[in-house]
Amino acid sequence: MARTREFQCRVFNRHQAAGRNQRKLIIQAYFYTALILCAAVLLLSGRQTCAQTAVSQASADWKALGWTLPESFAPDQIALFKGLNAARGTWSFQAEAVDRAATSGLTGKLIVTGGPQGGMASTWNLIWSWPAENPQQAIVETIVATPGKNQQFSLMLVRFGPLKYSEAQLKQTPRGQPTIFMGHWDAGKQTLNWNQQRLPETPAAQETTQQNRAVAKLEMVITADGKISLQGSENLQAGQILTGGVIVRLGDPPPPPEQDSFLTGMHRFPKGSEISDRRITRYLPADATDVRLISDRNGHMAHYRISAESFDTFLKNSWERYTKERAANPESWIHYSDGDITAAREGSLVGRYEPKVRSTEILFDKPVVWEPLENATKYEGPRKKSAAGATYYFDREKGIACHDAGYW
Repeated sequence: MARTREFQCRVFNRHQAAGRNQRKLIIQAYFYTALILCAAVLLLSGRQTCAQTAVSQASADWKALGWTLPESFAPDQIALFKGLNAARGTWSFQAEAVDRAATSGLTGKLIVTGGPQGGMASTWNLIWSWPAENPQQAIVETIVATPGKNQQFSLMLVRFGPLKYSEAQLKQTPRGQPTIFMGHWDAGKQTLNWNQQRLPETPAAQETTQQNRAVAKLEMVITADGKISLQGSENLQAGQILTGGVIVRLGDPPPPPEQDSFLTGMHRFPKGSEISDRRITRYLPADATDVRLISDRNGHMAHYRISAESFDTFLKNSWERYTKERAANPESWIHYSDGDITAAREGSLVGRYEPKVRSTEILFDKPVVWEPLENATKYEGPRKKSAAGATYYFDREKGIACHDAGYW
């Protein structure tokens, strides 16, 4: 038991260190995985917790956009995401940029990609490049949206540039420190108002920039048909776009790659083997029966029946898979010693456990109670440095299990 407590303390400390590393990622963030992890740390609110859960009433508009959210959740922001989705593709644009004390006109091309496709955060990527015929400069932006507090999305803009244009370079993480903006959607004006969020600085950097503390601002208009324009810019760095917008669409976005279907909402399955969402099957034993599941894009909780033999085999296989995956990609995983793994598989007795369903996206209206575990033992699965992983509770006498998994 002492060894188990030691293991839990080690893991907790490692998770704290991982959280600190996550905050540092924002300095190097770009879109795709690194940016989603940044958004998770900076924007994501804690999951809602209640002793009793309920059946959700998901909005058809939100489901069409890829979220499982009720009609009461930020209805004014639906137009924003519809506009961003409509913007996907290639556009010509005309703008004015900051050129020291003056402004200079430019024409170029805007490429918009991305959308609300799974993960903790949804991202839209914007690449502004100019001149139009032979691009030499580019600004690379990512808009990040994460369901947050007070039934509103948290919005963040990560901007790199201007950069020297290179098709190969733009597929990689840009060098240099980005400018971070936090945003607010004004539905009446169809405008995203962005205000600069300053990054932590070293004492030397603070002294260097003491005389230049003006906060940058800009307004991004996004219409229902996907036309994006910039206006109302203040205190931008040299080379940044002050005003301007798209003129005409040059091409539609390429078809998205085939993706696995994501299972969201509240469900019940006779067998775990009937579930095909690989985010869930990674943590849910195929031998599980009478499966109750609540799933959103950030994680899931499951309650099911399973024999002690099947549960032990599943947990053993999870840790064996961790050994192989960490060997292939050590930077992504927390390091566990042989003793840590043994303690994780032995578990720790917690007694009575009442499942508490938590979700960042689903609200409930009818109370539903999952059967408590009277004599539960707590087990830990392997975790990534992002904290992705699962915690299991298992009543070996009654053959009832419950787990809580996150996909970060």
